[in-house]
Amino acid sequence: MPSCAPSNAEVADFLTRLSELMQLNGDDAFRIRALANGARLIDELDVDVVEMSQQDTLTEIEGIGKGIAELVAEFIDRGTSGTHEELTRTVPEGLLDLLRLPGMGHKKVMAVHEALRITSVEELEAACGNGELNALPGFGGKTSQRLLDSISRSRERVGGFLLVNALAEATQLCDALRQHPATIRIEIAGSIRRFRETVKDIDLVASSEQPTELSDAFAVLPSVSEVLLQGPTKATVRLASGMQADLRVVSDEEYPLLLHHLTGSKDHNVNMRSRARAMGLRLNEYGLTRGDEKLPCAEEGEIFAHLGLAYIPPELREGLGEVAAAESGELPNLIAAGDIRGMLHVHTDYSDGAHSLREVAEAVRRRGYGYLGICDHSKSAGYVFGLKEADVEEQHAEIDALNEEFDDFHIFKGIEVDILKDGSLDYPDEVLDRFDFTVISIHAPLIMDEAAMTERVIRAMEHPRATILAHPIGRLLLERDGFAIDIDEILKAAAASGTAIELNSHPNRLDLDWRHLKKARELGVAIAINTDAHRLGDLDNITLGIGVGRKGWLRREDVINTLDRFELQAFFQQRRGDLP
Repeated sequence: MPSCAPSNAEVADFLTRLSELMQLNGDDAFRIRALANGARLIDELDVDVVEMSQQDTLTEIEGIGKGIAELVAEFIDRGTSGTHEELTRTVPEGLLDLLRLPGMGHKKVMAVHEALRITSVEELEAACGNGELNALPGFGGKTSQRLLDSISRSRERVGGFLLVNALAEATQLCDALRQHPATIRIEIAGSIRRFRETVKDIDLVASSEQPTELSDAFAVLPSVSEVLLQGPTKATVRLASGMQADLRVVSDEEYPLLLHHLTGSKDHNVNMRSRARAMGLRLNEYGLTRGDEKLPCAEEGEIFAHLGLAYIPPELREGLGEVAAAESGELPNLIAAGDIRGMLHVHTDYSDGAHSLREVAEAVRRRGYGYLGICDHSKSAGYVFGLKEADVEEQHAEIDALNEEFDDFHIFKGIEVDILKDGSLDYPDEVLDRFDFTVISIHAPLIMDEAAMTERVIRAMEHPRATILAHPIGRLLLERDGFAIDIDEILKAAAASGTAIELNSHPNRLDLDWRHLKKARELGVAIAINTDAHRLGDLDNITLGIGVGRKGWLRREDVINTLDRFELQAFFQQRRGDLP
C-alpha cells in the first residue's frame, strides 16, 4: 500500500480518469458509465472508502460492483492498476487535460490527436496559434480562439485562491491591524475589494504616522509564515495558507488616492487617468493635482466628485463602462444584503443535505428571513439520494406541518430537477405539479457538443414548470471550466420563457458568472441569488452572491428573492401559468 492511504476524492478521481481514458479508447460504453457512476458514488461517501475496501463492503453500495471494488483495492494498494497501465500505453494521459477545456469532447480530442498527434494542452495551443487546427473538419478560427481563451483562463487558475478564502484571510489581517495604535485607517483593496471570484494575493492599504511600527506589527501576525519584503511603506509576507499579502502604508492625506489606485483594475485606472487629463488634471496614487495645486480628497468619493463623476462602487471598477455610466448618471442602485427577503435552493437530509428540514428552516428563520425554498435532488440523482415519489409526499407533509406551526415564516415546496440528456425533466408533469417552484439543473452528462448542450438546456427552460435554471455554466472555480454552452442563447431563451437564472453563491461556483449578469439584467432576465446550501454554514454564503451580484450591476428589482413571500408566490404562479 502507498505510504499515505488515498482519500475518497483521490479514489474517485482515479476512477473518473480511467473511465475517460476508456472512452477515448472506444471501450465498452456500459463499463465506462459504471466507472463514472462509481466515481460519483465514492466522491459523495461520508465514510472512508479505504476502510470499506479493506472490510470488503464496497459492493454493498448500489452501483458499485465487484469489478469496481477490485479496481479500488488495486489503486489503494499500488497507486494505479493494470487496466490503467495498459490504457496509457495506447492513449496518452495528457489527452485528459484537453477534455477539461470547454468544447473539447472525447471525439474532438481524439480527432486532434489522430490528425495532428497532439498529446498536451501546449501542443493544442500551438496548433491553434499557427492555424493547423483550422484545417480540421469541425474546427475553425472561432473555435481556435475559444480554445485559446479557455487555455488562458485555465492558466490563470494556477496559484489562485477562492474569493471566500482570500476574503476571510484579508479580513482577519485587517481586523488585527485595525486594533494597532499606529493605524489611522486600513482597508482591503485589490481584486478582493472588487469581488473577483478568484484572486492571486491580498492587498491592504493603511494610513499611519508611524509606518515602521505598523509594518513591523504586520510582519509578526500569527498567520504570517515568511517575510518576503519589509520597509516603512511596504511589507510583503507569505501566509501559512500560501497566499501572499502586501501592506502599503501612507499618510492619511494620501490614503484615499492609494486605496482607489490599488482597488481599480488596470483598465479602470487608465480610464480615470484619461478623464483627469482631459480635464487638465493629473491623477495617480499620490494625489489629484491641477498644476502645482493638490485637490483635497479626504475620502474616495471626493476623487470621483472632482472628476464630475458619481461615486463608483468598488465592485464595478473593472473598466467595463462604469466611468461613462458615472458621468451620465446611469450607474445602478446596486443590490444590498438587506434587500434579500428569503432563501431559495436549499438542501436537507431528505437528499444530500446534512440537516433536517426543521433544522434548516429554523436556521434560515433565525437569520431574519421570511421564507425558505427547499430544493432537494430529484430521483435520477441516485448518488445523492434523489427523492422518489414517496419521499416527495413525506417531505411535503412535513413542510405542511411546519407551515402550520410558523406564523411569521413560510416554506415553499421546491425541487432541484435534473435536466436529462434529451432536455426533458426528471419527473413527469403530474409530480412537478405538486411543487410551488422547480429549479432545473445539469449534473450529468457534462461533456456534450456546445450546440447540443445549449439545445438541451433551452428545451428544459421552455417547460412550463421550470422556474429557475441553477448554476447555468456548471463551473467549479479553480477546478474545471463550465461545460460548453452558448450562454448568450441561454439568456435570450430565459428572457423569452420567463425562466429565472440562478446566481449560485457557493464559493466554488459563483455561477452565473458576473460577466454575464449585466447582459441578463439588460435582457430583463430575473435572477435568483441562491446559496445551494447543503449545511447550515452554507447559508452565510449569501454574502458572496450579493457581492458578485453587485459586480454584475444587479439591482434589487432584478432579483426574485428580494420579493416578499406573497409577491414571490405570485411570481411562481405566473411562471406556471396559474396567473395571467
